[in-house]
Amino acid sequence: MRAKFLTALACSVLALPALADEAWQTNMGPIIWEQTLGSDAVLRLYSGEDESQVDVRMIVPGLGDDMMGGRGTYTGLWIAYDGDVACSVEMVDPLGGKSAYWGTFTLTFLEDGFPSDWAGAYGECLNPPSAPIQAHALVGDERASAPLGN
Repeated sequence: MRAKFLTALACSVLALPALADEAWQTNMGPIIWEQTLGSDAVLRLYSGEDESQVDVRMIVPGLGDDMMGGRGTYTGLWIAYDGDVACSVEMVDPLGGKSAYWGTFTLTFLEDGFPSDWAGAYGECLNPPSAPIQAHALVGDERASAPLGN
């Protein structure tokens, strides 16, 4: 009986879809924690209806070291594959693609633990971050409905 229960439990866990480590709803669309590259976190923003299209990747140096707490303010780089203003040089994204649509951002977590809302600003190219972005941490059913990280 115990073996059947453990087998059924293992099968049910394996059948679940993989969720993003963390997810937030922002004023620009849902963002997921896509992956961690060393001490850097790569966040993925979906701003359209089609969740299979990657709109923006945000590279957050140092956030990968602070996954479970001690979070504060971070500065980083975002890169998109399309946009309103093309920069004069291309930027390479963490997965090797290039784009002329990129900029910088600053974000501050409102709590130092997991999960936490955050707020910040972003700018295009090398312009200072000035456009606001706010993020609400998704938990429970909200998190389960966020786009999946691939």
